[in-house]
Amino acid sequence: MFKVISGLAVALLISSTSFAITIDEAVDAALKNNFEILASQHKVESSKYNVASAKTPYLPQLDAKYAYVKSSEKAYGTIEDEYSTISLTLGYNLFNGFGDMFNVKAAKSAYSAAKHNTQAIREDITLSVKKAYIDVLAAQDGIVVAEKAIQLLKNQLKDIKLSYEVGYVAKNEVLKVESELASSQQNVISAASAYKVAIFNLEKLTGADIANDEKFATLTDYTGSISDIESLKADMMKNRSEIKYLTELINAQKYSIKANKSKFYPKVNLGAAYNTYGEDFSPSDRGYAYDNETTLSLTVDLNIFDGFNKYNSTKSLQAEKMYMMSMLRNTKASMTLQLKNSVENLDLAHASLKASEKELASAQENYRITQNQFKQKVATNTDLMDARVMLTRAENTYNNAKFNIHRALADIERITEKKL
Repeated sequence: MFKVISGLAVALLISSTSFAITIDEAVDAALKNNFEILASQHKVESSKYNVASAKTPYLPQLDAKYAYVKSSEKAYGTIEDEYSTISLTLGYNLFNGFGDMFNVKAAKSAYSAAKHNTQAIREDITLSVKKAYIDVLAAQDGIVVAEKAIQLLKNQLKDIKLSYEVGYVAKNEVLKVESELASSQQNVISAASAYKVAIFNLEKLTGADIANDEKFATLTDYTGSISDIESLKADMMKNRSEIKYLTELINAQKYSIKANKSKFYPKVNLGAAYNTYGEDFSPSDRGYAYDNETTLSLTVDLNIFDGFNKYNSTKSLQAEKMYMMSMLRNTKASMTLQLKNSVENLDLAHASLKASEKELASAQENYRITQNQFKQKVATNTDLMDARVMLTRAENTYNNAKFNIHRALADIERITEKKL
């Protein structure tokens, strides 16, 4: 079974009925082990704290300060050349053009966008694992077809050698089959290599080792068809994480623009302070004036001119928003094209499967008839080899069509983020 590489715990990928890994178990393992998901989750956590940080202006600000100054002159009274002070200041912003409110909303939208981005990554990984799993099953079937061809040729070689030994056929007829058998053995080697490569890819995606004798559960055949592409498109527009991600980024940008425009308004701050003074390092018992004081303040600040900084920064944010909106429109158009192509691929795979079923049935019957004719000395050695080639081709065509249906389904489910 799966042997986890890292310290992350992975549930045993064993089906209770077939003791074989299922496609859902492979996906679950990948989602638990994937470092890209972990990285995106840290990004979500960062965005969460940005929301909390954006809310801090709603709270009062408390500061403490100590200062000691010594001068070469008696600058702090008639006889003093040094002084010290401790200040405790409390400040609270009453109004800043609603900038704080819009900054919080921008941070919340960015936080939501980060979560949608994480979901998009999860969906991408799910698709990659599904296709990798399908590739493993396809490679397994490729080995079965190649080994079957080997067995058929071995049987044919046995028969043709008997015919050669009794002088019915020439030596070259034996050589033909031996040559074809050697070529088919190369096909088995290639098929086995393709299976290993498919396993390597699945291991990389799941973050786990896969035993050489591992078993994989077969996929349920999908016999349905897609007739209402507009319904799928509506699901795509509603569910797709990338669309939600860009939409939230645009919302965050809108709020950032409003927050930046708040700089055109005055800022009103309320303050209170307690100060105590001294004639040396100790800020107390000042002899020439009062020792402490308490102050209240109300300030109104308004920038008159800043070199067009607020204007230009607002225009920059607006241009960035337009860029994101264009990206959203382009993303929707690209996704619509992907959906159409995937539905077409599904229809093509269904049609190919239907045609390949006829091809396979005909090839099987043709091989059976030709084999009987060969044994009766009616069909030639070459006729039987040709029938075997047709059968192998038909089996591979059937398998390709069968797995292409599952690949197209995986694509459609990724595009719509909805289980079919």
